[in-house]
Amino acid sequence: MTLFRKSIAVVLAGGLVIAITVALPLLPVYGEGGARRDVVLRERNASIMDMLYLVEFESTQAGAPTSREQTIELLDKLVIPTLESLGKDGKVRAGGIAGGTLAGAFVVGAKSKDEVTELVRALPAWGIMQWKVTPLETFAHRADLEKKVVQGLRTQK
Repeated sequence: MTLFRKSIAVVLAGGLVIAITVALPLLPVYGEGGARRDVVLRERNASIMDMLYLVEFESTQAGAPTSREQTIELLDKLVIPTLESLGKDGKVRAGGIAGGTLAGAFVVGAKSKDEVTELVRALPAWGIMQWKVTPLETFAHRADLEKKVVQGLRTQK
């Protein structure tokens, strides 16, 4: 797979992760009524304090193993523990690996980009991956901003 195709796969996976991250929490809010809806809304409002960050990663060629033993050690001591850690971390909202590659993306909730950097640097495979962290706006926040733009344009008539 060429680097261009890997990049496209990572971007598409990131978009899917973002869509899922935003859509899934809304289902219980509108699908159930009463107390459950209030609990979900309260949890959602509490997590608004956290910014969302898209973290993309891809293995580097520099860390490529040259022997069977090195491959086993790399996978056993770095890659597998990293993937397991991301799957269990409560801050990681959603994410995954692009099929057949060691490239992927996840969405993490954190109070700052520094907190995300600390999370990434603590991962066992930190040194053998290229990492890109992008702050995200929620769809609701962006919709509010765009509404203000529309209101401003309407008043300029």
